[in-house]
Amino acid sequence: MPDSSGMATGVAGGSPQGGTLGVVLVSFAELWERVSFYSLSTIMALYAVATINDGGLGWSTVEADKLTGDYALLAFGLPVLLGIVGDRLTGHYRAVVLGGVVIVAGHGTLFMAQSEAWFWAGLILVACGTGLLKPAMPCLVSSFYPEQQLQRDRVFKWYYCMINIGGAVGPLVAGWIMITLGFRWAFLWAGLGMVVALGLLIGARTLVPEIERGKPQRGGPEQDEEGDPMTGTRLRRNITVLLVLFGIFLLWSMSYGVFAGTADTELIAKDFVDRRIGEWFGKERIVPTAWFSSIEPALIVLATPFITLGISMLAKRGRFPGMPSQIVFGAMLSTASLIGLAYAVKAIPEGASSAPVIGLGVFASLYAVMSIGEIFISPVYMSLITRLAPRRLQGTFQGLCLLAMGLLGFAGSRIGAAAEMHHGANRFSDYLVTGFVVMGCIVLFIPFVPWMQRTIRRWNPGHYPGGEA
Repeated sequence: MPDSSGMATGVAGGSPQGGTLGVVLVSFAELWERVSFYSLSTIMALYAVATINDGGLGWSTVEADKLTGDYALLAFGLPVLLGIVGDRLTGHYRAVVLGGVVIVAGHGTLFMAQSEAWFWAGLILVACGTGLLKPAMPCLVSSFYPEQQLQRDRVFKWYYCMINIGGAVGPLVAGWIMITLGFRWAFLWAGLGMVVALGLLIGARTLVPEIERGKPQRGGPEQDEEGDPMTGTRLRRNITVLLVLFGIFLLWSMSYGVFAGTADTELIAKDFVDRRIGEWFGKERIVPTAWFSSIEPALIVLATPFITLGISMLAKRGRFPGMPSQIVFGAMLSTASLIGLAYAVKAIPEGASSAPVIGLGVFASLYAVMSIGEIFISPVYMSLITRLAPRRLQGTFQGLCLLAMGLLGFAGSRIGAAAEMHHGANRFSDYLVTGFVVMGCIVLFIPFVPWMQRTIRRWNPGHYPGGEA
């Protein structure tokens, strides 16, 4: 039954108030996983290019670009393998707990690292923990709302908003710690927060639906969240829709990987964005480079309430935008931001190593467009997976999405590295060509949107009041 807030309260085997409170407590673990990921993504490039005397590795910007791509491939590639652990071996709740423990171990290793080998060991541990936690968490969240489909869609957007609070806070705090205490303490702080999150996660165990607490059941027919059999034609049609939408997700991942998934944009912000915000208390203030990584998650947090409210109002009027339509729209919006970035970097003088020629407002606006597009893709596709895939494949599908982001993030890092060669002479052409090619491919999917929405409505009629897709 829904409580006064409209969120589910009755969950099988859980507390009567398990819905709202349970989702908040278990999501806190992924909030800190985002703190971990964004903190590392922000400072690892700065750590790589810092001189050895300043506590860094003394690498070039090209090498730093490749480092972030390698880490993205690790952090987003391992979930497709480790997602099977939650689906088949431990169950999703235990996979989340185990992932948190491994992330803590990774940050501890980074704090104590005295060599490049130990640095990589810490990164691999954090990536393994992420690989266990991230694909299992959406499955865990969906289990709190097995019979309330529209509510679950809203919850996924709010869940995505909540975890991006971690993405916004991580770079801000990590950047401040890096400046005041050094890189080692900046590497450690996210691990300390994860210790607190693990305590809350373990304490929330009684709120977690019983089906997710133990090991997954073996044998029997594939089922959806409500326990209805998912076999034969229904299973094939649902998987087909998910795979077609995965193609759009791949294209979006390329745009995201080039724009926000590598160090290239951060390094552009460092050298070519006018970061001055005025004079306060007799001193000119400049936005720290590390803070730019907070723009994307912060904008997601700010925009999510308005987007969720708008979609709810449209649904009440019978104009609910189909989930495939939302995904295509989001992919196009994010790709438009990459094309905008191409024209922004065109203003950089040829051969310049530093020139504040890109306005702070322009740069932030491009991030805003990218972030709004992301809201229409990631939480929507996560929700669709929990709806259209049988339980024993959900973590695997979530991991497949993360693998796509890893692979395309890796490819994006190489595009960024190529753009930085010859003093950035290829930035404009590389970004522009990538953006227009991706946009053209996304447009090819538009004619398939009505078919996907009809297929979802026909084979999953109970998933929305009125059968909306």
